Amino acid sequence: MNRENQPKARTGELRIRPARESDLPALIELYAQLHLDDYNYRSPSIREMRTAFRSIAGNRAHHIVVATISGEVVGSLHVMIFHHLGHGLHPVAIVENVVVLDTMRSRRIGERMLEQAARIAERNRCYKMSLTTNLKRRRAHRFYERLGWKKSHFGYSFTLEEEGALPAKRG
Repeated sequence: MNRENQPKARTGELRIRPARESDLPALIELYAQLHLDDYNYRSPSIREMRTAFRSIAGNRAHHIVVATISGEVVGSLHVMIFHHLGHGLHPVAIVENVVVLDTMRSRRIGERMLEQAARIAERNRCYKMSLTTNLKRRRAHRFYERLGWKKSHFGYSFTLEEEGALPAKRG
């Protein structure tokens, strides 16, 4: 969605709710804002999104949340409950794809979505929530730190998009 096509102001009550299949066109546009200069991003078709959404929606360990104002999707995040054998068998909530429409940032929408993510994590007895954010996104870093998130680990990522890109084959 480019800025010329967006209304300048949105009014109405902010609602945080589970994503629905009817939200998919808006989610495609929101996710594209996450990948403006990352990876070799290609927006999926609505058909591809629908197939993926149906698979995810049927998995109780996944929670896709949207923020809406006057029925319009203005933000989203995805919470995954990761069960493992450590930490007394308590799972971790991994938060991914946190995005707020670029014209709607700095209005506490992300904060409200993360509050909902925390409720989901607590309901699932998670011992912590974690997320990653691109090193380039300094404004996002300040946002998370303002909300009490701590830099606790040093992370790496490995892109698997290339044929034969397994770490052992790169040496």
